[in-house]
Formats: sequence, C-alpha cells, structure tokens
Amino acid sequence: MTYMKGDNNMPTVLPKENEVEQFFSRIMASEGACERLSNVLYDHLSDDDMQTDPDPKHLVQVLLTAYTNGDISALLLELCGRSLFDLLREAYLIPKRFHGKAGKNPELLTTPEGDVIEEKKKLVTKHEFEKFRDVYKNHSCAPRSKLYLADGYDLMRVYTDGMNIKEKRVDKRRGVLILYALPDTVKLGLSEAQTYDVIWNTFHKIQQTAPTAMVYYGQETGEKAGKSFDEIGVLLPVHQFEKKMLMHLSEIDGIVLACREEMMKKAGSDSLDL
Repeated sequence: MTYMKGDNNMPTVLPKENEVEQFFSRIMASEGACERLSNVLYDHLSDDDMQTDPDPKHLVQVLLTAYTNGDISALLLELCGRSLFDLLREAYLIPKRFHGKAGKNPELLTTPEGDVIEEKKKLVTKHEFEKFRDVYKNHSCAPRSKLYLADGYDLMRVYTDGMNIKEKRVDKRRGVLILYALPDTVKLGLSEAQTYDVIWNTFHKIQQTAPTAMVYYGQETGEKAGKSFDEIGVLLPVHQFEKKMLMHLSEIDGIVLACREEMMKKAGSDSLDL
C-alpha cells in the first residue's frame, strides 16, 4: 500500500481505483492518448525533472514494497512524484478529482451569487473581480450550473519518511469555474473509474474545445434537499481565455448538457438540483 499524510498527520491510504479495465482499454485503443501519457511520463523521467532519492535504503524500500504489493503508484511516486492517475490527469486523459465546494482544488473564491467570499477578499484584486463579474453578468448559466472565480492546482506528491507521502499544490491557475450537477453515479453502482469511462467522450470534447481547461469530477460531492449528486467543473484560466471566455462557456454548456441528458436517461431521473 502507498500511504499519504492526512491533515492530522496520520498516514492514510492513497486511493486505488478499481474496475478500470474498460477505461484503460479506451486509452490503449487511442494512439493520441497513448502518446500523451508517454510524453508526460518521459518528461518526468528526463534528466532535468527526474527526482533523485538521496537515501539508497529508502529507494530500495520503495522498490521492494512496490513489488511485493504490486503497487505501481508507489514506484512512480518515488521516480517522478506522480501516481498513475496523477499522470493520467496531467496528460488530460481523465478529470482531476473534485472534493466539493469547500475543497482545496479548485479553491472557490466567490459565492454562488457572485460575491467574493469574505475571508478570500485579500486574495482577489479589483481587476480580477471586475473581469469575473463581467463574465458572471453576461453568461446565461445552463440549468443546474453555477459560475465561480476559483484557483485550480496540479498536485505533486513526495515521500516524507518510510512509505508516508505528503501532497503539494503546484502551478496555480486562477480562472472562471463553471460547475454542473450530474446524476448520482454511486446510485447507479459505478466506481469513480467506471464514471470516467462514462464521461470519456464529454471530457475529451471539452479538451478539444478548450485544450488548457482544467476539468474536475466528483462523485456525490453535491447535496440538496437530502439528495446527493455528482458534479463536473470546468475551470478556464483567465489569462488564457479572457477574450473568448463567453464563447467557450457556451460551447461547454452544450457539451455537458448533452452528457447530463444521457446520464439522466441511464439513471431514470428527470430532475436535479444544485
């Protein structure tokens, strides 16, 4: 097992995805997906970026533990600071994990009503807020979606001692996050990896429309009236999409709404709430 230091400094198990066969088969069947994943891995294993463990005993411990447990993420974390699913996310092959509106990635800076959260006011400049409000006022949100100003991050993990690891947020990007409610895939009996397979086409259509967008997905991260629902969020970095933000938001609306309709048919549901 690979462990990670939690907020209470107690080691926690790094999540292992189950039932990934169909999802992985999509990657193997796509030449472009295989190339992107290979490039990301080779970049991290290059002489410039490859991590070097100064402790030979720790390196051997990781190698032997990874072999014993069949844990490829333990090995990859030692070599490049990324788990397998971290590499998939960095190669834009799956969404980043969304932990809910109070999570730290993305970190919401505004309320659903478009106002800066009180304790975040020192983090947002007047210019940034004016730009966001302009988008907020001029984009007609699709049903069961909301706009936020938010900070998105990539995640990097490093070993501390033994097999314990800690997580770092790197490469902050501030942008407009559009968050949508989707049917509860847990109630459909789907694992997170299986859900990635369901939204594979939607995710890649978003990336084709907005290649540098940061896409997040969370199972049962939303709740209203005692009912849970999944959420998909798309963060468009302001400095990259500023001039065409409204156009991209409208295109993403269409892509996600088509996905939602298909998922609702499968779920046998005709209503969602944010």
